Amino acid sequence: MDPPPAAGVLPFTRYNFVKVKPGKGADYRRAWEKYNKPVYDKLIADGVVLAYGLAVEEVKTEGDFTHFVWVATANMGAADKIGPTFTADRNRRSEEERNAIAETFASLTEPDKARSMVTRARIFRMPGK
Repeated sequence: MDPPPAAGVLPFTRYNFVKVKPGKGADYRRAWEKYNKPVYDKLIADGVVLAYGLAVEEVKTEGDFTHFVWVATANMGAADKIGPTFTADRNRRSEEERNAIAETFASLTEPDKARSMVTRARIFRMPGK
């Protein structure tokens, strides 16, 4: 088990919302777990990311998104390391594989519906603290 965040940390959480095409949810999850989860696991192991998750909208709102990824970091400096880590992961792959990854996600989502936001915890407590 990874150590909990240091006492007093008020995490920043970035939410990335995407709209997955109807009937493609399972395919999206498989692609996300194959290509994105290992990068987030590395970020956790390196101490850059405190926690992350892939979620499905449970309470339907306006239909703008179906899935979202949340990523918690101790500060914005750590958050700034996420993009370059994904870039490095993709750059180590062949051009053919990079194109296949891009095509996979493009075929499963509606890119014009993607949105993101960042929040910061004002109160954050871990069990036993």
